Amino acid sequence: MENYQRLSESWEDSIKKLKVLVIFRVVIITILLSIILFIQIKKGVTFFITPNNLVYYFIGLTYLITLIYVPLLSRTRDVQKFAFVQHIVDALLITLLIYLTGGIESFFVIAYIFSIISGSIILYKRGAYFIASISSIAYGTFLDLEYYGFIHPLYNSLSSGYHYSSTYVLYRISVYVLAFFVVAFLSSHLAEELRRKRSELIQKQNDYDKLEAFNRDIVQSLDSGLLTIDSRGRITSFNKTAQKILRLDPNEMEQTHIQPLFPDIDEALFSMEGNSPKANPYQRYETTFVDKTGKTLFLGFSVSPLRDNNDRVTGKTFIFQDITTFKEMEEQIKRSDRMATIGQFAAGIAHEIRNPLTSLSGSIQVLKEELKLKGANRHLMDIILRESERLNNLITDFLLFAQPSRINREKMDIGRVIDETLQLFNNSPGHNRAIKIVKELKKEIFLLGDQHQLKQLFWNLFINAAQIMPSGGELRVKLETVNTDGTSGRFQGAKQGKITPFAKISVSDTGNGIDPDKKEKIFEPFFTTKEGGTGLGLAIVHRIVENHDGFISVNSQQNEGTTFEIFLSLQGLSKS
Repeated sequence: MENYQRLSESWEDSIKKLKVLVIFRVVIITILLSIILFIQIKKGVTFFITPNNLVYYFIGLTYLITLIYVPLLSRTRDVQKFAFVQHIVDALLITLLIYLTGGIESFFVIAYIFSIISGSIILYKRGAYFIASISSIAYGTFLDLEYYGFIHPLYNSLSSGYHYSSTYVLYRISVYVLAFFVVAFLSSHLAEELRRKRSELIQKQNDYDKLEAFNRDIVQSLDSGLLTIDSRGRITSFNKTAQKILRLDPNEMEQTHIQPLFPDIDEALFSMEGNSPKANPYQRYETTFVDKTGKTLFLGFSVSPLRDNNDRVTGKTFIFQDITTFKEMEEQIKRSDRMATIGQFAAGIAHEIRNPLTSLSGSIQVLKEELKLKGANRHLMDIILRESERLNNLITDFLLFAQPSRINREKMDIGRVIDETLQLFNNSPGHNRAIKIVKELKKEIFLLGDQHQLKQLFWNLFINAAQIMPSGGELRVKLETVNTDGTSGRFQGAKQGKITPFAKISVSDTGNGIDPDKKEKIFEPFFTTKEGGTGLGLAIVHRIVENHDGFISVNSQQNEGTTFEIFLSLQGLSKS
């Protein structure tokens, strides 16, 4: 376990400790030099180093060894061995210092203690006991050599020979050896405990970092937008989905106030204010958001209080989704329900109205041929016939919308159908020659559909475009193929996760465009903005597209024109 802990310690951390040891050694030697200089000044001794002052040479030697350590420290790879070598050298230097400062009388025997403590910090238990053993051997050997007269230290207080007894020498050795190992035991125990606590702290920090990363991954992986605001309403955090839905850069969102992004947010924030027991802080709301391109998005969101560890409210949390597609589908379902109701109503009265209308129209025609009407009477008769014909056409369109004929699906080249319809439109008596027709039709795009109904669809769109451009303009018709995997929910014929081909037909005009408040109603029956219009042309278009399992959308800009996009599925050809 001990070896594993040593190996787990980072190389950088060991190098850092060795650097601290080098600095500590320099500081101690500098303090020693300052003390000696201070004593010399008090005694009137010169500042310069004299050949007999060996302490100065010792200090210089220590500085030199330290300077050698510095470049070696950055190159060494085995930090443990380098630390052992340093402490062995330190033990020898301390023994030399004791020799220079009085031998058995020297106060600097305490320097061994500092070396043992530093060894326990860097090398832990094994290093502490090893350095305590080296210090004990060095100090014991030195005192033995001094006692038997093999070496003669520089005495500060004795002018005569050596007079210490063997008992005293043994006592000094025993006391200091015991002190060395006691210090080794205590310091290594503290160092090991510190290392264990540090390892636990690192492990807890790693666990916390992993937990934080896991929570961050969860937040970033949500398919809902999430953002938090502080008590002042400024955004403090957000996930990738929020950034994607709002189509904003991170710098634009950070510290941005919530109010400009969601102008209708006041109701949600107001409902959370106060401490009323009836207030429900967890509610569902809907709002709109206008992105950079000017597109209006419908967002469904919920607001909840953001609390800290002390359960104090520090802000609010917003979770929201883009429900624009669901809103469009909801409107489409409502429109389909209204159409179904109208169809049921039409089935009951259309024929009842058409039969007497046919009788009236025929009788008036006979009267016109038999009676010799002139002037105002003939004009009134023409008005009656024209309006009866208009009423008959209205009922025909109404029946076509309410009760479309059964679809006779057949394989067809949709480009050829569009081209034939354009030729009929271009050669029709009421065609405005000031309208330029531009065709971009991709060849040989086949699908299954009712050719008669599709021609009626395109004819209504061309007539609608021509009526919007009474003074002339450009009618552009484009046919291409697109693929979808059905994830948007727009294409009824596409399966989720499966690539499905569609024919995309775009019919564009250069008219004045459609008012935004009227755009959602253009496919409703009897809604029209043109004088004399029946309001059934686009409703019939929408019904035919639905019957072919397709989808139609409209893009319009004021004074720039309108584009209708029809998507018809190309599936089913292999089954036919």
